[in-house]
Amino acid sequence: MDMVKPLIQRQLIPKTLSYRPCAIMMGRVGAGKTTLANLLCGTQHEVGEGKGSFTRRLFLNDTSCGNNAFSLIDTPGTNSSTETYKHAVLLRAGLTAAKINTIFIIIEYHCRFDNMIDNYYEVEQFVYNYASKVVVLVSHWDQSKNPQHNYEEICKQFQNECPTLNNLIFYSERSSKAELANLMYGCVSNMEKDKLEIKDEQFFLKFNVYQMKSNLKVSYNEYQRKAILLSKEYTEFILSVQCQSVEDKDEIIHMTIVYFKDEMETLLSEFRKKHGQDMVELDYYVFIVKLEKENVKICDDFVERAVPLMSYNLFDNKDPRNLIKRCPYCQLIWFKTEGCDGTTTCGNSDFKSNNINKKVLWKYKMRRIGGKMQWEKTSMENESPEQKLEETPKYQNVASSKRVGCGKQFKWSDLPKIEDDLILELFKVKTIDQAKQLIQAGNFIEARRNYENNIDWYFHN
Repeated sequence: MDMVKPLIQRQLIPKTLSYRPCAIMMGRVGAGKTTLANLLCGTQHEVGEGKGSFTRRLFLNDTSCGNNAFSLIDTPGTNSSTETYKHAVLLRAGLTAAKINTIFIIIEYHCRFDNMIDNYYEVEQFVYNYASKVVVLVSHWDQSKNPQHNYEEICKQFQNECPTLNNLIFYSERSSKAELANLMYGCVSNMEKDKLEIKDEQFFLKFNVYQMKSNLKVSYNEYQRKAILLSKEYTEFILSVQCQSVEDKDEIIHMTIVYFKDEMETLLSEFRKKHGQDMVELDYYVFIVKLEKENVKICDDFVERAVPLMSYNLFDNKDPRNLIKRCPYCQLIWFKTEGCDGTTTCGNSDFKSNNINKKVLWKYKMRRIGGKMQWEKTSMENESPEQKLEETPKYQNVASSKRVGCGKQFKWSDLPKIEDDLILELFKVKTIDQAKQLIQAGNFIEARRNYENNIDWYFHN
């Protein structure tokens, strides 16, 4: 029978320690904990063949193979159907009796990788405060029909689903026990030994933690489903936009990008509202971070599909249509010379003040009629920009400031471009390309700075 070479996700250089490190093994009934302990330590503890757990005591033995010895604690199955409380007490005792370097969670290989993730979380519930000390040992690796491909996919899935996990090792009973022991020692010797603490209230609460994670997973799947539907709906909409004016089409697509990001943020807010309290209590901040990354990726993918449909690039920092915007509150026009497209305050650097009648934020608005997205022109009676943009809680009033501007806050990238004819007037050119040439040459920026330096910013009696 061929040997099965053990594999490790992240190869570590073993350290020489002045003491004998200690590791503990955890896992479901039948995962292979006791079999592995017997293999590495040369013991002959009874191994369960049925549904129940045969390990009804804690076993502490030293490994007898490999280049460096370490102590290994074997524990009862975490999902034992008999003597459940006794096994839980034994597990707690094993985790807290001695200083531990590494927690090895044994998971049996399964062709459904999501089942392996579920099994991991079911066991990890007891030590989720010490997840950074966890190394997963995937047993029965000889059952894999395509080891190299499955190895890569499992590593990728665990990395995405369990970001705090320290490492992964794959092995079977047909693996070299010396090679396996060396891989395990590499993990153990690279972790500090710590005294783990599991308080009484934590001990009893942990039986419910996995159910919470399961609920979060259901909600996350629901979030993904809604996000995919939204992305599909908005993509179909931008592909169907037809206008007589290029400027109108540009504004509609730009507006659609802003609306899409708003709806995606609403989805995320709904998830936070539903699970926020639980996440604070159970330290699931990492789950929200993952969700936010997913949100950003979906929005970025949509923007990549939408921008090529416009006549200009929204991300070209040399295009005046991206550099000149109108404050939606006081209608001052601003020229951006540096900084990002995020939230800014009206009053940073004035370009030119114009007496322009206040207008709505967008010339168009989006509506769903009969379940289908449609756009239509807005009027002065439509909702004001204040309903769309967040006002800064504290801002400088013009009457008490040495700078012009209303001091209110808005997001630069969410504002539509100002009219092309006004841009041409401000730059004193006939085409947008000529305005871009001025910006690229730097002449306009220099002229603007000279203009600002000569402004009397002070109030006089």
